Amino acid sequence: MKHIALSLMTISLLCSSLHAEDLSQSSLEDLMGMESEAKAEVGSRSGSRDFLNSIVPIDVITQAQIQKSGQKKLTQILSYYIPGFNSPTPAIKDGSDHVPASTLRGLNPDQVLVLINGKRLHSSALLHVNDTIGRGTSGVNLNTIAVASIDHIEILRDGAAAQYGSDAIAGVINIILKNGNYANAVSSKVGANLDGGGESAQADLFVTIPLEYDGYINITADVQTQNKTDRAGIDTRDQYTAGVAGTTKTTPLGQPEATNYLFIANSQAYYENDITFYTTALTNYQDSKNNAYFRTPKDANTTLYPDGFLPIIQTKMLDYSLTGGITQTLNDGSSWDLSQTVGSNDFHYYVNNSMNYSMGVTSPTSFDAGSLSNLQSVTNLDYKTQIDALKVAFGLEYKYENYKIVAGDVASNVVDTNNTGSQGFPGFGSENEVDASRNNYSVYLDLNYNFTEKLLFDGAVRFEDYSDFGSTTNYKLALSYQLQPALMLRASGSTGFKAPTLSQSHFTATGTTVRAGVLKLTNTLSPSSPLAISLGAKSLKPELSDHFTTGLVYKPTENLSLSSDYFYTKIKDRIMLSSDILQNNKIYRYLTNAVNTKTQGVDVRVDYVYALENGANLSFNGAFSYAKTEVLSFNGTATVAEKNRIENAQPKDNLKLLFNYDLQPINVALNVNRYGAFKDVYTDSNQNEFVYDFKAQWSTDLDISYAVSKKLTCAIGGTNILNSYPSQWPNVGYGTTASIVPYSQYSPLGYSGAYYYLRAVYEF
Repeated sequence: MKHIALSLMTISLLCSSLHAEDLSQSSLEDLMGMESEAKAEVGSRSGSRDFLNSIVPIDVITQAQIQKSGQKKLTQILSYYIPGFNSPTPAIKDGSDHVPASTLRGLNPDQVLVLINGKRLHSSALLHVNDTIGRGTSGVNLNTIAVASIDHIEILRDGAAAQYGSDAIAGVINIILKNGNYANAVSSKVGANLDGGGESAQADLFVTIPLEYDGYINITADVQTQNKTDRAGIDTRDQYTAGVAGTTKTTPLGQPEATNYLFIANSQAYYENDITFYTTALTNYQDSKNNAYFRTPKDANTTLYPDGFLPIIQTKMLDYSLTGGITQTLNDGSSWDLSQTVGSNDFHYYVNNSMNYSMGVTSPTSFDAGSLSNLQSVTNLDYKTQIDALKVAFGLEYKYENYKIVAGDVASNVVDTNNTGSQGFPGFGSENEVDASRNNYSVYLDLNYNFTEKLLFDGAVRFEDYSDFGSTTNYKLALSYQLQPALMLRASGSTGFKAPTLSQSHFTATGTTVRAGVLKLTNTLSPSSPLAISLGAKSLKPELSDHFTTGLVYKPTENLSLSSDYFYTKIKDRIMLSSDILQNNKIYRYLTNAVNTKTQGVDVRVDYVYALENGANLSFNGAFSYAKTEVLSFNGTATVAEKNRIENAQPKDNLKLLFNYDLQPINVALNVNRYGAFKDVYTDSNQNEFVYDFKAQWSTDLDISYAVSKKLTCAIGGTNILNSYPSQWPNVGYGTTASIVPYSQYSPLGYSGAYYYLRAVYEF
């Protein structure tokens, strides 16, 4: 609360100052954001292009749009503007509470490549193993990037493994940081949820230091705090042993309590002979807490917690990424670029207010449960040149990866016949420890050629060789044709390859999983372990994909544009957790190439700008995404729940209607969203599975800002301002409206309800 009070005071002081300064009109680009000819580098190595005229589908979110959204986390901004981007916020799902999975076009988190200034960003060490979106995968934690440091965001909605390498099957998110043309700025935001909890405070500082010849050093610091929400239903479990009276306890359900410290430094220094040195340094520290299920006195059967207890899972995460590079433009226009990037995520578990049943009343109540870490080192050498009308780019890449599991306190993983480790989250033991590494080499060639003024060709081929999964060669071909001055047709086809991550190959753990309302011991095995092999496991294979996109861009006037693209992605040997195998009252599972799928759909976008007679500008952006995934075949047996998670757990359709009214000094941004219906599965005590439909959900976001002066802007706003909640489970027992978790974990909008905020930005 101290942080929130301080931020409120900061906003109040900012908004009450400088009232006497003259107001001025912002630039047309600032007023209308997307109306300017936004450029994108991603999608082709031939150079930046107007994103509307790109040979492949690309979205660009400008810095002006980021400001108007009022959002301060990258996942929120992408959810705000990009249909088909999905980032649910699960609860009581261990590590997934603290780093939720994010997906694009209904595919997996690890099938989306994330870049910063065109350089690969490392993935989280967390492997999602609970019943969440992205189960069995690891993705990039997008919220490690301070939003105040971003110039614009490029989203490639096309298969790109042949251009950028493994994990670019669903597309690419390229985050471009600010250059030296921005003013110093400080901003702050505070808010809370309408139905209680969720109080948050955020403050960031952006400072640019000019260097000679338009060089710069940009520094961004960001501090965020967030309180917990609770939207749990009534806990109907039998709370007490016979003859003991007491009140019913509950398990809180909602977003975690969290504090984040983010820092980014980005610089470019120019020297003679057109040589440029550049660096990017990123770090993020997150300390967050969320609860497990309440342990009733009947469950605990101990005098250590006579009234039961609520285990608290705490995670402390440290991310860093450092890029250094040198580039030069030669006299003939050719250029070369040499860079080195090293990034890492350390994910450390702690458990508080808990106990180890195996130790009885001698058990500690707090535990160090061990840690996961993922390190990635990438070296790139790229060269570009032009031979008449042919643009050529080729390069080399070397990547080294290391994945570790470090055991926790011995007390956190002491086990007996029926119990395992610290309640809430059993610690990693010595048998789980691993230190695994691999490397891969790759070489690519990218060609861009204008056959005529109307016909453009883009082709790419990439060879990669992994030390653990062998070699692969992938291809891409894209064409665009300017049928009329206002109408462009485009199409692309590509193949893809995604090697299993080190976490998929080597993660092991013993934990507890809720099955039909009962906590059961669950053992996640390495696919190569003898026990897993005896249960049917086989060595993991890479995922292979084929992708096709075709569409059009229609721009009849400078103020109106329309794009529509159909896409088809077929993936062979998708990796997921196996079905639960029950033996001796314990659950076993392992990662496996379980399924072959196809995903097809359409993306439609309309952008319109209208200048009103009063000098105001009214812009409209409409975007629609539809993606349907079908299971072609399973490599073995599968449960209804697993098939549903692939085909129906994510909404197939998503609609966004964004309106922006700008009459300086006032700007109003309205965003109306529709998240399509989805399905979830309930398993009863007899292991029978029932599929339930969850209705589509509408939400409305609003941000109203006022330019107090040339330098100061204050705003009030909210997300989901009409307090929309997802539909609940039907009344079928555990997991229903009368239980702890009345909402599905797959709900794309979460279940914390309306959130309102105040924010201010001051430039200096």
